[in-house]
Amino acid sequence: MDFEKTVNEILSLDDAMRYVRIIDKEGKIVHERTKSGKTLLQNREGLGKISVDMTIMKETQGVYDDSLGRMTHMHIVRERVHQLIYFADSLIFYVTCERDTPDQRVFEISSKAGSIIGTYVH
Repeated sequence: MDFEKTVNEILSLDDAMRYVRIIDKEGKIVHERTKSGKTLLQNREGLGKISVDMTIMKETQGVYDDSLGRMTHMHIVRERVHQLIYFADSLIFYVTCERDTPDQRVFEISSKAGSIIGTYVH
């Protein structure tokens, strides 16, 4: 799997893109990158906690898989950033984009990112 290519492809989707992180099922970082010209909004400790929290969220939501189907992605809107989280088999993709991005554009970004990430679903 070419994670570098995938991360670059996602970051190039739109000028609003900020950051991409790929996390394994234990919450460990597989690959990450901040878009050129952007800065991280969180320190490393905060990002580490987010990684672990996402794996726990995936696990806890798994109790609904039989009745509702598997959770594929989610969108969290914060005051400073949009967080797009995709669940692809044993990987989690954490993607952020600028908060002032219009909703329709975030939807388009999310759809395109989901298509790229979909290649990791078996």
